[in-house]
Amino acid sequence: MGANFVRNGLTPVYDTTIEITAYSVRMDSVATNHLTSYAIGSINDPEFGVSKAGLIMQVTLPTTSAFNWANGVNSLDSLVLQLRFRTEPMFDGTYLKDYYGEKEAVHTLNVYKLTEDLNWDSLYFSRRKPAYDENSPIGSWTGKFNFTDSIRVKFGRITEVLPPHIRIALDTGFKNQFFSAGKSGSFNTISSFKTAFKGFVIVDKTNFGPNDGSVVFVKLNSDVTELTAYHDSSYDFFPVHINTEAAYNYYEQENVPTNLLQNFTLHSAPGKHRDKGYVQPLGGAKLRIEFSDLFDNPTLKNPKLTINGAELVLPVLAGTISDKYTLPKSMLLHGSDSLGKNVLILDEFDPSYYGGLLNTNFNEYHFNIARHVQFLLDERKKGNNYNYGLNLVVSAFSPVSAQRVIFDTNKSSGKFKLKLTYTVIK
Repeated sequence: MGANFVRNGLTPVYDTTIEITAYSVRMDSVATNHLTSYAIGSINDPEFGVSKAGLIMQVTLPTTSAFNWANGVNSLDSLVLQLRFRTEPMFDGTYLKDYYGEKEAVHTLNVYKLTEDLNWDSLYFSRRKPAYDENSPIGSWTGKFNFTDSIRVKFGRITEVLPPHIRIALDTGFKNQFFSAGKSGSFNTISSFKTAFKGFVIVDKTNFGPNDGSVVFVKLNSDVTELTAYHDSSYDFFPVHINTEAAYNYYEQENVPTNLLQNFTLHSAPGKHRDKGYVQPLGGAKLRIEFSDLFDNPTLKNPKLTINGAELVLPVLAGTISDKYTLPKSMLLHGSDSLGKNVLILDEFDPSYYGGLLNTNFNEYHFNIARHVQFLLDERKKGNNYNYGLNLVVSAFSPVSAQRVIFDTNKSSGKFKLKLTYTVIK
């Protein structure tokens, strides 16, 4: 695999002495708190195995002042945890989908009591498993996610029409425990409330077969997302304030197929080129791209050479997309440090030039990285080698996505390439 060189003002010439190596590695554990939306669910994709997303979240008191049920409340009728589906616009004005995968899948979600303290101003990472009793769920819900129909909630004489959301009824044992704490004074302050009830862990417990399951996205910053306590023909809301309540996503991968495991290469080992490039968010995989012979190319050793353009073209492998497995509208190409961790490159600071958008005519992603290549060459002249490669990922932050991509990185196809344009200054 080589790079196309175009010399300004002259007929294009081609040079195949720069070797491009591409291979997949496991995605880094990334911070997943303070997100605009959060993932929940499980999906069984034969190309990637089973991917799961669990949500860990806190709620707070109905008011910031003292709150209790000491007077006038005799019992709780029910406790319901509500989770609003995501309504988030993209850069092009369209709205993000509420799910990824099989829309008609039947899920079982379990709710557990969190047994550790969380702090809003702490970082929580995607591979950090929360502390909870996996054998003692306090609530469960089974069904299809309904993204279109509003929900009518009637209690006594009160009827509310709420937008589409997930409603999980919590069991009698937890309901009674929660009510007793409210009667005894544990809810007098936010601090005492969070000591008594540290938060919830929501986990998808469904065992899906191949090409089944989905991941859905919920927003916590909503007047629908809350714990609702119904009592005495009335109710109290225990909301989520995103500036005070901690929340994060926990990701797991199971039954990763052999062909993908064979593609994974430890960063500490020499990268071996693969003809398929796997990229998956939710803690799955990222694509390593390396220019191992960049400094050995005689053309690029010319001290008077200036890079005008460097376009990396990444074609999607034919036959790997469908109505279930759609492509993300954009991707991110980061630099790498010596350990393979993501770092920003100079080109990312100019989004209109940098690229990364899906070309729907050819199912390709194009990135302009001229500043990065020039930086590498300039630093090499100073005796510094920062040519640690690039990392291609689907955004893990904003927006949160589950959309995976499989790339055609076969060198013989001629589609996966780096196109360089340069000028020699006289």
